[in-house]
Amino acid sequence: MLRPFGDTTLTDIILNKLAQLPAYTFFAGLEAEFREKCDHVGVHFVQRDERSATIDEPIRDILGFLEDVPCEYLLIVNGCLPFLKVETITRFLRDCEEGGYEPAFGVVRRNNHFLDLGRHALNFDITSPTINTKTVKPVHEFAHALYFFSRDYFLREGRYWDWQTVRLVEMAGGLELLDIDTESDFAFAESLWRGDPLALA
Repeated sequence: MLRPFGDTTLTDIILNKLAQLPAYTFFAGLEAEFREKCDHVGVHFVQRDERSATIDEPIRDILGFLEDVPCEYLLIVNGCLPFLKVETITRFLRDCEEGGYEPAFGVVRRNNHFLDLGRHALNFDITSPTINTKTVKPVHEFAHALYFFSRDYFLREGRYWDWQTVRLVEMAGGLELLDIDTESDFAFAESLWRGDPLALA
């Protein structure tokens, strides 16, 4: 989050977006550099402890700092999506407000054929003689971009929502949802950020 990404960093990119949102925003981090960057753009800083910043689970402990955040509802914005637009975030937030503040999660509709690792068809008839994406049963892919939930529910249950009732908000997908999880993701996204035409070749 702090290493050079083109002429900036992933942290600077997300903080500049948070600073433009029409709501109370904050960035939770461990290192002092995060606080300095937050102060620079006027985004509230929330201090994390080392354990919350370095473990992979449980999520209740990772986000334990939410006990001290004065918000009834929260929208987590993934900071590893450098191309996610402010307009997309505000549109999602508006949708959550109009949806009665029910928990919501961004997904992308995929019209394609999917097999599990055991070669079992997940959304199509394996005996079909054709492979036609126009007739395949669509699936939802997690966007891992925007998570809207009740703070009290999360602190009580240790999860964002009930998967049977959470609202699935379809997002357009594409470049906005390019998520940086690996070194190759980072290199590819950085090339796009710099405008390298070979990145899409």
